[in-house]
Amino acid sequence: MLPGQHLSDPRSRFSTHRVGTVESMKFQTDRQTIFGVLPSRRRDAFTLVELLVVIAIIAVLAALLLPALGRAKARAQTIQCLNNLRQLQLAWFLYAGDQNDRLPGNHDEAGGRVLGAESWVSGWLTYETSPAHMRWFPESTNTLLLVPGGYGSIGQYTKSPAIYKCPADNSWIKINGSSHPRVRSVAMNRFMNSAHDGDGGGYSLFRRLTDIIDPPPEKAWVFIDEHEDSINDGLFLVASPGASLGVPPAWLDLPGSRHNGGASIAFADGHCEFKKWTDPRTKKRVERIRYIPIIEENPDAAWLQERSTAKKQP
Repeated sequence: MLPGQHLSDPRSRFSTHRVGTVESMKFQTDRQTIFGVLPSRRRDAFTLVELLVVIAIIAVLAALLLPALGRAKARAQTIQCLNNLRQLQLAWFLYAGDQNDRLPGNHDEAGGRVLGAESWVSGWLTYETSPAHMRWFPESTNTLLLVPGGYGSIGQYTKSPAIYKCPADNSWIKINGSSHPRVRSVAMNRFMNSAHDGDGGGYSLFRRLTDIIDPPPEKAWVFIDEHEDSINDGLFLVASPGASLGVPPAWLDLPGSRHNGGASIAFADGHCEFKKWTDPRTKKRVERIRYIPIIEENPDAAWLQERSTAKKQP
């Protein structure tokens, strides 16, 4: 014990270093370490393990949320497609109202180009994979064939060419080395004032609104979302049993199935609905090759044919 220190002085038990000296500060640090009290340290970044944990959590959340977001987007596209058809159906009504109840014409590739071939829409859609249709390539991207359109067009009532195309239709055509989106995905029931088959092949053709009796307006369809590989002119045809074609209900044109295996359809009473197809043959994948009809009975075709027209009564 040094002179001047007492037994009660705690410093005499642990250290002979003077308070405030370098030795005493080192001693205090050593004591903190010994008794488990570490001095605070600044952390500049996450550790690798922490980063991996965060990434794993984000991946799990993405796996849970992305399918839901995809379904929400698909549902929104279906709603927009139905809304487009409602606007087309309204234009169809307005045209008939201004034409003394006569329905818009529904012609083939000549539609709207000359008098006598009046049609609700003009233009022939195709792909560059069909070189025989080369002269029609520009028509796949020409919105002027929709609005204002040609002779007999409903474009003066629709105003916007955007409503002629389903938002889920991503079809395109390559012209001069560049890819361009096509402008239409909608077609009209061939029995709605079509120029073909003056007698309807034994089935009723509807020339005026008042002609739509069998099937009734709430069951007779007018517009449909057509398949990308099938659409060309503005009319849509389903083979009818007992007609001049002599085949069972079969697809001659193919409806769209891009909305979760179904299509949007507008009816003569003004309502629109979504129809989910049941036959896998109807839900054909897009191949960007012209669709070639397979004449075979199809329950989906039978469903639509019943809503297209009815056999004339003797």
